[in-house]
Amino acid sequence: MRKINAYFYTQGKFGKSFRETVDTNNEYLYSRGHYPTKIKKEDLPEDYIEFRSRVIWYMTGYLKTSGVVDMDYKALKINHLFNDDYLYISYKEKLKSEKNSWGYEKFVNYDICICGNDIIPIVLAIKKYSNINIDKVKQKIQDKVNWYRENCKEDYIRQFGDREIDIFEFMINIMKKEEN
Repeated sequence: MRKINAYFYTQGKFGKSFRETVDTNNEYLYSRGHYPTKIKKEDLPEDYIEFRSRVIWYMTGYLKTSGVVDMDYKALKINHLFNDDYLYISYKEKLKSEKNSWGYEKFVNYDICICGNDIIPIVLAIKKYSNINIDKVKQKIQDKVNWYRENCKEDYIRQFGDREIDIFEFMINIMKKEEN
């Protein structure tokens, strides 16, 4: 059995240049986007969830969702959902934050940060495999959706219609449809 212990694996490798990815058709995964392995996606246990995110230059990645100790969500309130929002994940300890030089809060001890549309499936998988309370993160995400509905009405209506939604129920229904 192969040793599977990284927080995430990628289908491809970070290149030497900014935003460069290489070897994305290799059947073997890279640990943390850098280190070649003899692990294939089929070898990963079910607690690894497939994702795509700008933080891995939109390569396909596989994130470990078990063993999470803490997570938090930061929304950027602009004209789209989740693309520029961040989910901070710690596998070792509770997240700690401090103010940066401009007075904004930043996390200083996260193990991985995810942005993009896969945030909700990742949160749901973390709940399932790490058994931590996700209520605070769910509320922050729903608050972002409510803000989006009030401030980006046309985009919201185009995506969800003219009704209030629970974004988690909405995404769970989509995920169920994709399974079938």
